[in-house]
Amino acid sequence: MPKIVNIPPSIFLAPFVRNYTLLDFNTNEAGLIWPCYSGPEMCLLFFQGAFPKNLAINYAPSLDQVLTRIWLKGLFTQFKESWKFKGKYSIFKIQFTPNGFHSLFELPLKEFKDKIVDAQAVFGKEILPYCEQLQQAQTIHEMAALTDEFLKSYVIQRKLSSTKKSVALVCNAIVQSNCAISIEEYAAMAKMSIRNFERNFIKQVGTTPKVFCRLLRFHRAIQTKLINPSKCWTSIALDCDYYDQMHMIRDFKKIAGISPTGLFENKYPSSLRIKNLKRSIAI
Repeated sequence: MPKIVNIPPSIFLAPFVRNYTLLDFNTNEAGLIWPCYSGPEMCLLFFQGAFPKNLAINYAPSLDQVLTRIWLKGLFTQFKESWKFKGKYSIFKIQFTPNGFHSLFELPLKEFKDKIVDAQAVFGKEILPYCEQLQQAQTIHEMAALTDEFLKSYVIQRKLSSTKKSVALVCNAIVQSNCAISIEEYAAMAKMSIRNFERNFIKQVGTTPKVFCRLLRFHRAIQTKLINPSKCWTSIALDCDYYDQMHMIRDFKKIAGISPTGLFENKYPSSLRIKNLKRSIAI
């Protein structure tokens, strides 16, 4: 069984970081496959132990560049090829709020959509000391403290504009309302035209409000099934604000490439071993 620990960031970073997670597990020489579906938010993944096999990265470092152990995973809108695990793993995950990464680093998130890149390609060599400190850390609390310190320097350098605050407020409203409000109402909430709202949303979150809502519903449906395995998909569809079960099935096929039933009926290899990791590596 994997060991999973979650802790929140400091209050200072709460508007930008949702959670820190440390996942430790050992496949005991057995192969394990995790299909990389999607994720509604940006995250940084630090591999303290082994690397997943078949990591679909979008960046190759030059010969004079040190390969870091920390990778930036953009918002995934669809199925990506499966990751393969074999060995002992320790993965520290920094999960940002929907527009938290953009607010901190002022980078357009659409450039990272459906990609995994070496963090050094984004941050430069300044991330290497932080990476080395994480490698020496023994607990998630030490890792969280180091990360808080690393990210605070960016918070101090940045001042959020009213536009960024507006998008942040709308993102929170979308999460809290289960996407139950129309795009027109969200744009009005942000005090923008629909076109301007969508343009800013794509820049700061990485995709359109419509796709973002689809990803949120998808993840809520998966989590609901994991927590309540006996719950039928029809009830889950209603609880997650799908119009009906067929609406949910269509979304699952768009995002994961498979129906909800197929996903949970172990259509992927080594699915029984995957099952214990789904809650923590839902990326």
